[in-house]
Amino acid sequence: MLSYRKLAMRVLGRPLHTGGGGGIDSPRPASQRAAAFVLTAAMLITLAAPAFAGTWYIENGDITVKASGTEGKNKVSQGNNPEVEDTNTIITNQKTDTASSHTVTIDAGNDKVEVTLDNVNIKADSGSALTSNGDVTLTLKGENHLTGGNGDTYGGDGITSSGSLTISGGTVTATGGNSTDSVGSGGSGIYSVSGDVTISGGSTVTANGGSGTISGGSGIYSVSGDVTISGGTVTANGGSGKDGHGGYGISSSDVAISGGTVNANGGDCKDGYGGNGISSSNGVAISGGTVNATGGNGGTISGGDGIRSGGGLTVSDGTVTAKGGNGDSKDGYGGDGIRSGGVVTISGNTVNAAGGYGGKVGGYGICSFDRVAISGGTVEAAGGNGSTGGGSGIYSSVIDLSGSLELTAKAGSPTGKALLQNGNELDLNTIKDKLGPGAKVTATDANGDSKQVSIPRPVEPEEPVIPGESSSSSDGGSSAPSAPVSSIPGLTVTDKSGAVISYTSTQSGNTLTVCVGRFTASFRISLSALRQLRAEGIETITFQTILCSTTLSVDELLAMGGEDAEAVLTHRLTDSSLTVG
Repeated sequence: MLSYRKLAMRVLGRPLHTGGGGGIDSPRPASQRAAAFVLTAAMLITLAAPAFAGTWYIENGDITVKASGTEGKNKVSQGNNPEVEDTNTIITNQKTDTASSHTVTIDAGNDKVEVTLDNVNIKADSGSALTSNGDVTLTLKGENHLTGGNGDTYGGDGITSSGSLTISGGTVTATGGNSTDSVGSGGSGIYSVSGDVTISGGSTVTANGGSGTISGGSGIYSVSGDVTISGGTVTANGGSGKDGHGGYGISSSDVAISGGTVNANGGDCKDGYGGNGISSSNGVAISGGTVNATGGNGGTISGGDGIRSGGGLTVSDGTVTAKGGNGDSKDGYGGDGIRSGGVVTISGNTVNAAGGYGGKVGGYGICSFDRVAISGGTVEAAGGNGSTGGGSGIYSSVIDLSGSLELTAKAGSPTGKALLQNGNELDLNTIKDKLGPGAKVTATDANGDSKQVSIPRPVEPEEPVIPGESSSSSDGGSSAPSAPVSSIPGLTVTDKSGAVISYTSTQSGNTLTVCVGRFTASFRISLSALRQLRAEGIETITFQTILCSTTLSVDELLAMGGEDAEAVLTHRLTDSSLTVG
């Protein structure tokens, strides 16, 4: 290959030898020297262009991005080329359908670095496809694939992070490499040594753990930081193991999910533990979105849990489905749908938790070694079946049921309990006083027999018909409301549907009394009408319904609004409310 240097020498040339007796050398003609200068300048520009273009092709070599110390700028180097300053770092592939073995390293130090991945496709020969350090944001465009290399003892990670990692926009599939050693572990899709992992916006993130002869890698694993998901679609799959445990779908100190769709699946393990769908050493908080968490199947020990928290677990909103994995058909235990070392608190929306099948004993639907408190939402908790014993629908030292919840608890077969509190089946009669309107608790035992306690929602009694009102017309349809018995200009009374109804009015001294034979009704009068009544000597107005009476000062009402305002006094059973505006 002809080098740029050699090509330039050929054009520039050595000085011409005239061949004269004196051996005098003569320079090239001016036209040739000018052409050579132009060519040399063009080559220099060609060599320098990639350093300032903002777009870096991974096929050209390993890429390192560092914080420059200047806001909005990075320092980038590729291969053996010198480091250059870059204002908009975009990494991409020239051929997106062909994976490159070159890798990306991002080092923010004590600063921040943002890098855009645009249809990047990397499959590392060994180690991680992308390594980040410090506060790093990956902005995604198109479809990106980051695959760690296979290894003997450990598979490489799709992404390895030390510090804060934020992923937003676009699509990325991060896959851990496999382990080939007899005592090896698969790599994780996303592995954080320290710091938080945050997934936001409309990102579509798929994180797959690699397989290992001992343990599978996790989909997303943060050793000491939190995993926070606020939107998008996240699918995290643990890799398979053989003698240890399957990889976790998502594992971290704390897991917080407030939106989006999260699918977290633990990996299977032939002879050990199935991986947990979501696993947290401290706590799990779900306040929105759709969460599907499934434990992996295990061997002779147990299936994985759908959601496992070392601390508390809170569900305040969203839809949660948590299923325990199955254990070995002879000796294994089923995993729990939800398992917590702290308090399990459910206050809203929908939760479906089911224990897995066990060769010995089925898993619990919901298990807490502290307390299970359910005050709202729709909850289904089913124990898994087993060969020798079924799991409980809910198992805890304390089962606290209150509010307007709807709970269905089902025991696994055989010998399981629907609601096992402190070793005994919960007596539904003891919880009636704590339940709110519309609550319903159904407990089904291992034989399929059910018991239920429910609190009906209050239904307003049928209101009496007062003289002058007609409930139906001659043809069976509803008739129009009759005109008021005593009409006061600017004053109307309406029923709970807002329809105008009749009323009676009497005056005693300076007090006007308005009466209606309803449990629920609203007294409505314009302030201009009130001024007219005040001019006629009315100082107070009393509004009476069947169960409630309210007296108002006309002067105080007038002081609360302008000329065009309206006062609305509403009675509902024994309660009253007033608005002026």
